[in-house]
Amino acid sequence: MEPNSQEALLRRHQAGTLTWRGPLLLLFARPAFAVAAQAVFAAIFALRGSPTPWRDSEPWLPVYGTLVDAGCLALLWWFMRREGSPLFSLVGFRRSHLPRDLLLGFALIPPSLVFILAGTSAASWLVYGTVSPPLLFADLPLPAALYGVLVWPFLWGLTEQMTYNGYLVPRYQVLSRSTVAAIAIVGFVWSLQHAFMPLTFDPEFMLYRMIGPLPFSVFGILVYLKLRRLLPLIVAHALMDGATVLIPLLSG
Repeated sequence: MEPNSQEALLRRHQAGTLTWRGPLLLLFARPAFAVAAQAVFAAIFALRGSPTPWRDSEPWLPVYGTLVDAGCLALLWWFMRREGSPLFSLVGFRRSHLPRDLLLGFALIPPSLVFILAGTSAASWLVYGTVSPPLLFADLPLPAALYGVLVWPFLWGLTEQMTYNGYLVPRYQVLSRSTVAAIAIVGFVWSLQHAFMPLTFDPEFMLYRMIGPLPFSVFGILVYLKLRRLLPLIVAHALMDGATVLIPLLSG
């Protein structure tokens, strides 16, 4: 039996090792950690004499995002340990599927981009009255930009997929006894987190960031429920996130 299968989770729920506590806490963990990590960077800018420390911290998400991942991985490890299952069982890795999962990861990029572009364009039109959304990342110093291209997206893709798809979706499916409820709850919060990454205190931009990722979030959940393996989604997610940092670097 796969450790993260629906049958295994049902048994843990019946045994009392899987409760609502972990899924409720992890549901909002990433946006909470993101605000805390951004505050750390804003404090650094303030100590360096910046008159706008919070605004200066906003483009540094590809760097402070690793603090977000560290916090989420710690929580995931803790609650998976309470369930009696190893952390990386959430990935559903199978050696025999490795080549096809890597290829599938690349194949998922075009449809993912369709959902991303459709969501961001629709959100931009609803909020700003134009289908041209505002840019997310500004220029970063070269070392930070390289970190954002070469390291951050792989940690981010792994941790985000483990949190929402690997951990939350199947557990809400079991605890709520409804696949539709699991998709709706996790998909909405997964999209909502982007309003806090970075936190700008700009209501229009936050609304745009909250709405835009929703189609892609639901698409990713549906793909996971079909596969029950994360590697293809991690590969696609990491490469696309890396591109969001690389494009401003190249255009600059």
